[in-house]
Amino acid sequence: MDQKTRLGLAEGGVLSSRSVMLPELAALLAVAPPAADTATLQRLAMEEDALHKPSAANRVKTFAFLRRLYGLSVQLPAYREFTRLCHLSPADTQVLAGTLAFAREPVLRACCDMVLAVPMGNPLRREDFEAWVREHAPGRYSQAMYVSFSHNLYASFFQLGFLSEAAGKARIRTRRDVRPVSVAYAAFLDWLTGLNGLSLLSGALSRTLELSKDEHLSLLSAAGQQGLMRVAHAGGVLQLDFSAWLQPGEIRLTVQ
Repeated sequence: MDQKTRLGLAEGGVLSSRSVMLPELAALLAVAPPAADTATLQRLAMEEDALHKPSAANRVKTFAFLRRLYGLSVQLPAYREFTRLCHLSPADTQVLAGTLAFAREPVLRACCDMVLAVPMGNPLRREDFEAWVREHAPGRYSQAMYVSFSHNLYASFFQLGFLSEAAGKARIRTRRDVRPVSVAYAAFLDWLTGLNGLSLLSGALSRTLELSKDEHLSLLSAAGQQGLMRVAHAGGVLQLDFSAWLQPGEIRLTVQ
């Protein structure tokens, strides 16, 4: 297992079959104790139907999907800190889950570039996602698969708050409610990849929050004031210290 995988930043290849299934993930987290291990989560999903699925086979498939997309293991820093922050601030679950999904699913992260390029208030249709998938992976899937993939992406960005309820045949680009906890988590994941200082503001995950520089710095400062991590910002220099979020033996990546 390489370092990226040990940090919980690598998996991928799951959105061709399902959306990000945020309602199912939220339902599981709602009944799970803080820092629940994988076995506990699996028991809740299989034996207590925390996922609200009608058959045992569907529970197995759904849990396997959630585990592959989100990790569901406190041995992975990316997931462990996600679930800790979800319990600390349940209102942040939607944005936190999106950030973790972007970190682990390259196709979702790549598609986010297309979504972010659409101005707030403009429409996005399922067909726009199909066109993107066809351009992103030309000739790789059947016609039915391209349609299915686009439905999953369309539903995923709705669940994650980037799109509104459907208005006719389209959804409207909307701005998410981003709070200090979510900003701290995105910065942490970018920090894990080796970024430091002001470069964290434009990290692959932090930029999905769609914040101006001033908004971003203000929310990071607020996160520091809440004791989430140590923050120092003066004279155009930003220092964030997430070392307390790591356990002994866990080491972040270095920028190549």
